[in-house]
Amino acid sequence: MVAGMGGSSGDSSIRIEPLTISSIEWDLSPSKSHMIRWLLLAAISEGTTEIRFSGSPGADIQSMAQCLEQFGVVIVRNPSFWIVHGRNVQTLTAPDTVVNCNNSGTALRLLFPYASSFDVPVIVDGDYTLRSRHLPTLITALATLGVEITPVSDSNSLPCLVQGPLEASPINIDVSMSSQPLSSILLAMPRISSPINVEINGNAVSRKHAELSFRIASETGSSNKWDHDIDFIHLEPWSPVVPNIVQIPGDMSLVSFGLLFSHLHDAQLNIPNIPVVEEGLGAEILLDLIDSPIHDFLDIDLRDANDLLPPLAAFLATGPGGRLRNASHARHKESNRIRRSVELLSQFGLIIEEMDDGIQCIGGQSPVKPSSIIDVHGDHRLSMTAICLATKVGGIVGDVGIWDVTDPDFLKRVNQ
Repeated sequence: MVAGMGGSSGDSSIRIEPLTISSIEWDLSPSKSHMIRWLLLAAISEGTTEIRFSGSPGADIQSMAQCLEQFGVVIVRNPSFWIVHGRNVQTLTAPDTVVNCNNSGTALRLLFPYASSFDVPVIVDGDYTLRSRHLPTLITALATLGVEITPVSDSNSLPCLVQGPLEASPINIDVSMSSQPLSSILLAMPRISSPINVEINGNAVSRKHAELSFRIASETGSSNKWDHDIDFIHLEPWSPVVPNIVQIPGDMSLVSFGLLFSHLHDAQLNIPNIPVVEEGLGAEILLDLIDSPIHDFLDIDLRDANDLLPPLAAFLATGPGGRLRNASHARHKESNRIRRSVELLSQFGLIIEEMDDGIQCIGGQSPVKPSSIIDVHGDHRLSMTAICLATKVGGIVGDVGIWDVTDPDFLKRVNQ
């Protein structure tokens, strides 16, 4: 039973009843992009680091921590801070059990080079959504660096057996579908003993996530820099020196669900721990939508913020209408987020047109209660979008608890 919402949950679905609300406080969970990167660098830095945050770390962050512990790192978890007891990067131990990143694509890509750096085989895996992720770019780069990669089933997919060691060599990285392979190689440089020349191919997407990787690396002693307008990078190894205390900002991408929820209920939205604009990772575009409650038809570029597509599609359809563009890389997330968003919103009677790089729709549409269980395809952002809509009209949403990936307190928040 979901108290106050007249809802109930079973093993696979949750019933949401409509609610009436005039205001809502939308606390943000800690940014997994920031925390996963800081966990890695703290783990490979000698000394102790206190990582502070507000809210509950999501399952992706938990997965990263659990995997790091398999490399011999000690992490002590407290409700508002974690203590990471780092160790010299060259003294990491080879995991003797499967390195299971579960749903976390970020954990997978950042840990893949580390799992591949040992002269003994290591098995890397994830859940069914991670097994469907696009990995050839990183796999090809690691193979060029001397890693032997043996898929257990399908080629270029998980699970796979990896064995190093890593050997410096020039590599190519395509950043047109994700910037994470570039972040992966950058943050592996402390484990690689020699410089690497990287040729960059494609028009970079999610650029602010790559910039975050270079910024955090710089704060720990890296001299490496990236300009997304150039097609070549020379990467140097470094020995990370991490601050004793690191503060993790809230995840600004989660503002999109607060925006959608408050819009649907015409409720006042209060976000007590909203991060500074510089930590928004592309989601800072949401601030204009919050500060300007009356909108005309909107044309929004999601090149650096494709995670916003599902809730913004619902916001546009029920609000001003508009176009979400430059988000073709959203097709390669936990689900094909463009197609699945169109399908999900159609279950609520909302008409959305699928485009090659996003969606477009007319505004002023009114959602209706779906006649069947809403399939969110194991995608936490589809799940949270569906639940926000269901709080307006009711509905049964599948994949109970998948929101834990990013926001464990999500259901409690909409039920406040």
